[in-house]
Amino acid sequence: MKNGDIIGVKAEYKPQVIEEYKGNPFIEALPPIYKSAEVIDALTTEPGYNAAEREMDPDYRFHCIGRLFRYFQPLDTHIDIERRISRCIRQGYLSRNPTKPQYAMRLNQCAAASKMRSFAPEIFGGVKPTALGFTVIGTSGVGKTTAMEKVLSLYPQCITHIKYNSQPLYLEQIVWMKLDCPFDGSIKGLCMSFFSEADRILHSNYSQKFYANRNTVDMILPRMAQIAASHGIGLLVIDEIQHLSQAKSGGSEKMLNFFVTLVNTIGIPVVMIGTTKALPILQSEFRQARRGSGQGDLIWERMRNDASWEIMLNTMWQYQWIQKRSQLTDELKNLLYDESQGIIDIAVKLYAMAQIKAIGDGTECVTAAVIREVAAENLKLVKPMLDALRSGDIKKIAQFEDIRPLNIDDYIAAQASRIPNATVPQKTATLEEQAVLKLLEMDIPSKVAQECVKNVLSGHKTGQPLSRVVQAAFKMALGIPMEKSRETKSGQDDNDLRGIAAENPYDNLKAAGIIADNTDDW
Repeated sequence: MKNGDIIGVKAEYKPQVIEEYKGNPFIEALPPIYKSAEVIDALTTEPGYNAAEREMDPDYRFHCIGRLFRYFQPLDTHIDIERRISRCIRQGYLSRNPTKPQYAMRLNQCAAASKMRSFAPEIFGGVKPTALGFTVIGTSGVGKTTAMEKVLSLYPQCITHIKYNSQPLYLEQIVWMKLDCPFDGSIKGLCMSFFSEADRILHSNYSQKFYANRNTVDMILPRMAQIAASHGIGLLVIDEIQHLSQAKSGGSEKMLNFFVTLVNTIGIPVVMIGTTKALPILQSEFRQARRGSGQGDLIWERMRNDASWEIMLNTMWQYQWIQKRSQLTDELKNLLYDESQGIIDIAVKLYAMAQIKAIGDGTECVTAAVIREVAAENLKLVKPMLDALRSGDIKKIAQFEDIRPLNIDDYIAAQASRIPNATVPQKTATLEEQAVLKLLEMDIPSKVAQECVKNVLSGHKTGQPLSRVVQAAFKMALGIPMEKSRETKSGQDDNDLRGIAAENPYDNLKAAGIIADNTDDW
């Protein structure tokens, strides 16, 4: 706490029903233990919807469809995760009561470990940790990270204590901290993320004080433990744990050992999240497997085509921005399941892309045919994985350690170019807009058309004279008569874009100097 400012929220102590939770300010300052119905209400996120938006112009409706990705419908698995997190945090605090002598002893032990740059077992003793962690493993796209972040949001990240039972208690408590495992699986990268996140939460400068390139991992880890103990970190969540498989020789084992040390010495529960690719890493260390299974591992499988799937679709289906409302039939429910194989991320994006396509081509209705067409066009990267899941063949499924997420930004851009001109608000088009429209009418690819006009506009802005070919392209696009020029043997003008682009439009126009190779700009 600096200059009397409250960081996070000010501690408000609540009476406890469970006996062992009484008299512990770390626990009493937490939100109450939630009931299932309260968890559902707290986690449910409606994207926002107004039926009048269905009459908006297509460009606006494309933006509205983006709200679907904020939609969140809690299911049984989410309630299970909330209960596990609730127990993890509270059980971990049982042996870390800041009003007890054992807490001060643990702080002294961590300070000694930091000074000695060692986690030697003889340094720690006298306090038995009560932490219980767990591991969440599942296919990419099922919602592991989203669910964890939603549940963690039910708890304040930082609580400032000032006075407890009329006695001074100056303490900034970090209830939870979530880190992403570095892409290269390095411990030093994780340490840097830890200090940066601590500084963000506490408005501190631990990164400058404790972390430096000259420091070794053995020097840094005890300092991390010291910060974790001093600020009563209630839960440490490590996401993307599968990145450990890419670590250098011995790196994954060393990092897992550090997590075990945090649990054994300081009593901080550690929750790890990863794809099925992380299973061999976690199972290779029995001690870590035991700690990770403190509350039982959570293997998050894709959804089944059952009541939960129907609940999720029924809720999502009411958010439609197409002009002809589509009814959710059994055929569509089964089709969406078959095309997504119960992976929520794919199902939501398929539904969004189906609406985008229906708006883009003017049909304005989501049908089975539209969903099939969207799936065939846009699920090519994940098709092998989905086919393996669809087959139910364990050997085929085992070939895939992960699934690549979908990105629909390019799809939205492509469909936007198909919006009928009649729906565009009437206004006076600029020269460049007229040029693009004319080039598109000539069946010149939109990317090529935009590049042509880009070159023209660039020339105008710089005041540089335009080449004869570019001038011809611009004049032809606007319907301006061109000067006579010599013809080729075939009788065709050598400045005629139709001749240049006849066989291979993009390559030929680029070779002719009409467009530049600026693919990175688009």
